[in-house]
Amino acid sequence: MTLPIIHGALLAAALHLLAAPPAAAQGTAADSPILVGQSAGFSGGQAEYAKDVKTGINAALNSANAAGGIGSRPVRLVTADDGGKRDAVLVNTRKLVEADKVVALIGYTSGAGTEGSLAYIQQAAVPILSPATGNMGIRESNNPFIFHTRAGYDDEMRKIIGHVALLGYQRVGLAYLDDVGPANLKAMTGALAQYKLTPAVVVGLNRNAEDFTPQVNALIAANPQLVVFISNAKPIVKVVQGMRARGYGGQFATSSFAGSRLVADLKEQAVGLIMIQVLPQPRKEHLRFHREFHADMKALAPDVKPNYTILEGYISARVLLEGLRRSGPGVTRAQLVSALESLPELDYGGYRIRLSKAERNGSRYVDLGVVTEQGRLVF
Repeated sequence: MTLPIIHGALLAAALHLLAAPPAAAQGTAADSPILVGQSAGFSGGQAEYAKDVKTGINAALNSANAAGGIGSRPVRLVTADDGGKRDAVLVNTRKLVEADKVVALIGYTSGAGTEGSLAYIQQAAVPILSPATGNMGIRESNNPFIFHTRAGYDDEMRKIIGHVALLGYQRVGLAYLDDVGPANLKAMTGALAQYKLTPAVVVGLNRNAEDFTPQVNALIAANPQLVVFISNAKPIVKVVQGMRARGYGGQFATSSFAGSRLVADLKEQAVGLIMIQVLPQPRKEHLRFHREFHADMKALAPDVKPNYTILEGYISARVLLEGLRRSGPGVTRAQLVSALESLPELDYGGYRIRLSKAERNGSRYVDLGVVTEQGRLVF
């Protein structure tokens, strides 16, 4: 049998159709689930952090589903493990969008991977909510399909540098993940420049590495009064342990991306650690929102102790659910984008989210906590 030959413009059109992302709408049968997708580092150096974000998202979704979902349609989270590797995030994103046909993406834990997927996300016109990172390259992209529900690293760095500058610190070392673009480091050095300071030393970190001896050597040689990290927990633990073993007596501060479990990982070496937080305290119970959070966590995972990272995932899912409710059970990606752009201010126990067509940075909330000898974070 002889196959027909496709020429010229017909061949180009055929190739275009093969390359194009699928239609945005999901099936809208009364009992078919509304699918949302998450690529996260469920293995590797971000495993616990990713697990916590997922737990928070599922706590909110399970509660909504128990109350009837969105027009009787349950909302389901489809997850994919990227191991904290930049290129794997894009592979997962393509699968979630094209094979799983999710209506939205949520709770990504790799800032570098999210940044590397931005062009595809815009091409596919799929909304992505709440990357669990303050990555500045993502924010500076002005991608119209991204909606943030937490402060960025620029807000975090201004807070910590402003605090220590008032205390008279002059020598500040910087340690950041080196698989991202220059925007995160720019946020760190920019915050120092506001106080006419320059970094005493700058070191790059591989989020999944095992050996950080070169970084420890460089930091010890510079002898900063404070080392500020924008990193996941694993490199921070290794660097702090290495520097303390060498007799370093200065102070450490971490961005919110370190996650709450860092304190348990560092044990007694966590005492005095400054931890930047971009969410309200997760153990509060006196307001309605806090009671809802704890009740939903108890229903999903009664043995899991709520923390900041879980709360971040929970709030992101609550925002998503508001957008889905306003879109209706037949939601498409375009409808969800429009709904998120027109949300009223959302108040989660004093933590307010403001999104609009002109504003994708939903929150500027930043606070500083210090780890006590009892392993608690006090503000």
